[in-house]
Amino acid sequence: MASTITTDLKNLSISEPVVIIGSGLAGLASANQLVNKYKIPIVILEKESSLGGNSIKASSGINGAHTTTQSNLNVNDTPELFFNDTTKSAKGKGVETLMDKLAKDSHLAVEWLQSEFDLKLDLLAQLGGHSVPRTHRSSGKLPPGFEIVSALSKNLKNLAESNPELVKINLDSKVTDIKVEDKKVTGVEFINTQNDKVETLNTSNVIFCSGGFGFSKEMLQEYAPDLVNLPTTNGKQTTGDGQKILSKLGADLIDMDQIQVHPTGFVDPQDPESHWKFLAAEALRGLGGILLSPSTGKRFVNELDTRDVVTEAIQIQCSKANNKALLVLGEGIYEDLKNNLDFYMFKKLIKKITLKQVVEDYKLPITSDELAEHLNQYSTAAKDTFNRPLVVKNLGDEITSETNVFIGEVTPVVHFTMGGAKINTKSQVINKDGQILAQGLYAAGEVSGGVHGANRLGGSSLLECVVFGRTAADSIANVN
Repeated sequence: MASTITTDLKNLSISEPVVIIGSGLAGLASANQLVNKYKIPIVILEKESSLGGNSIKASSGINGAHTTTQSNLNVNDTPELFFNDTTKSAKGKGVETLMDKLAKDSHLAVEWLQSEFDLKLDLLAQLGGHSVPRTHRSSGKLPPGFEIVSALSKNLKNLAESNPELVKINLDSKVTDIKVEDKKVTGVEFINTQNDKVETLNTSNVIFCSGGFGFSKEMLQEYAPDLVNLPTTNGKQTTGDGQKILSKLGADLIDMDQIQVHPTGFVDPQDPESHWKFLAAEALRGLGGILLSPSTGKRFVNELDTRDVVTEAIQIQCSKANNKALLVLGEGIYEDLKNNLDFYMFKKLIKKITLKQVVEDYKLPITSDELAEHLNQYSTAAKDTFNRPLVVKNLGDEITSETNVFIGEVTPVVHFTMGGAKINTKSQVINKDGQILAQGLYAAGEVSGGVHGANRLGGSSLLECVVFGRTAADSIANVN
């Protein structure tokens, strides 16, 4: 039987610490807001042996409307336009007040990262379902998720060393229960997975930032059984622990069957049957990438439609190829996505070959001249057959069978769970009667539900983490 150790943190010289469950961007954002702005001590409980969660792998960027970067690049955007794009993508599900907050606070989130952590976020991409370019990333060598998570983690790690009473980071710590008395949070129980000891932290405030459940076949079977056999981009830690605990406490779990299948996960030619896939970032399509069907050798969809629409098109048009499509990018895209493409080529997920080799290697049912002619018809048109503007301009002015392209196989993958514990605009967890579940109980990021409805826009996952992670911190500071 596991032994129990009780750690009473109420006697710290500073006020009682906030316990943050999970160290993806939502957890890191709430932690940094609490310690940097309010000097409120925090304890992070992370069940893995390192910080970052799935956020560290995000590769397209973070959304923001009416930002300084957009102004510098002459992009006209407003929170109202972003809100409209979000609600359209949500298809009548979710909670519009949360979507409105996401859009209105988006520029504050981006500018917080820029000012507090010296992140450039100076480049933009227009992803599927967006009316304008609003997905921010930095010019530099690091992918956006890794860059943002690294900057926020570094600040907390430095504080944990210099001021351990302000910041404590407990890795290998799996939360098993939340103690609630008289509808008030009183503590957190967790297991130290290195020694199997059960520990309890006494606290009045808990922020769940534990992520989604996209790796859990058990939960997929319960909420979306038709997706159980699809590959996933989620790390093995993404098992819905937070949703399970919050449900037992009485939280209202909403939209749990709304699970986003991302249209483009790379098929690794060295391990094509692997259940886990590297994500082929939506920015690859946003900056000019196109999709070809191996069955026809031709395009079949507006690659910048929403993720659910592109996914369905692949599953219909590429069914004879086991739902595998070909992602094709021209040489003109290389400078914009050099770091991504260098990484993908290093992992052998993408290769650079001529169109003639494309036809030969993938046994397309058309000639290389026919493929070049097919692509040429889209390279000069203001809008193509699928209503996408100038889709292949990065392939060059005159496309021939000798034109070089970057190409890789992609397939739909379980990527993001839109559903979770319902929250309000203060990031407080809500019960099934629409009331606050318990004083001091908050949630942010993928563990929560209502922000995205039926379909999440690319670039809004990192944004959700920053907006509602910071909101939880602000709510705790204002209550106390």
